[in-house]
Amino acid sequence: MRCFALIAVCALALAGCKKKPKPAEPDPAPAQKGDGLPPERPAPSGGGGAPIIAGGGLGIVVNPQAALGGGGGGGAVMAVRKAAVRTTDLNELKSLGEFIELMRDDVGRMPTKDRILTELRQQSPKLLTAVSEGSIILTGTTEGGGLWAFSANADTTPGFALIGGRATRSTPDELRPYLLSLPPSVLQPPPPQPVPMGKIDNRPAPPPPAPPAAALPVGQKDMEDVRLLIDTLSGASGRMPTAQQVTAFLQQGGSPAFGLVQKGAITLTGATTREGVWAYETAAFQRGGLAASANGTETLTAAELRRRLGR
Repeated sequence: MRCFALIAVCALALAGCKKKPKPAEPDPAPAQKGDGLPPERPAPSGGGGAPIIAGGGLGIVVNPQAALGGGGGGGAVMAVRKAAVRTTDLNELKSLGEFIELMRDDVGRMPTKDRILTELRQQSPKLLTAVSEGSIILTGTTEGGGLWAFSANADTTPGFALIGGRATRSTPDELRPYLLSLPPSVLQPPPPQPVPMGKIDNRPAPPPPAPPAAALPVGQKDMEDVRLLIDTLSGASGRMPTAQQVTAFLQQGGSPAFGLVQKGAITLTGATTREGVWAYETAAFQRGGLAASANGTETLTAAELRRRLGR
């Protein structure tokens, strides 16, 4: 009986004895990577922001693609390249202007288009290539203050122009008055030029030069047409018209003087005031002839014409 009671007491003692819980073990420290930096933790969801990544030499990088050169930037590069192309075109027109200026004679008469091409072939192959390929359009104008040349498509989109020997940016609206005074063939692309092969020059010979424009006769009525037009335009607007505007109106009016201006027999001075000479017979600069001014159409000696022109 005593044995049974002892067994019961031990059973109750064992049932009432609870083990103490083990203390929670702390989380293990994050393992270090080879570079001494802790491992990346996943970005919290729902933030919507750019991931933050340890950048190894770049510090904390919010946008790694931008920091490492990815993404945009192409537009800026293209802008720089386009600017370089524009500068090249403008510089070529400036060089062409200086080249043509040296070819003008003592009275300022413009060289013909054929003569310019001949000289370019001998002295400036680079400019000749630009003209032959159509990158630069030579107009062949006889007006010293007119449109000497322009970049391809400048008649339809903004481009570059050589006006009065000065290379400048231009718009189609700015070129339109100049183009109206030129023959339509100016806007036609030039035919491809044969390329010399070795020492054999297989290019066609240039056409013979046209007769001097100064030899064309200029009548009193021709000069009077020019004078009346300039007088009317200046009276209507309050300022003197440009040589290009005068040429365009002569063409629109069907005046025979238009052909004489085109061929260089009549020179428009582009005077900006009513005083002075507005236009003169080109040959008069050497042997006297007709001139138009506020005084009317008159005949001047070569010396008097030079004096009035300030030359």
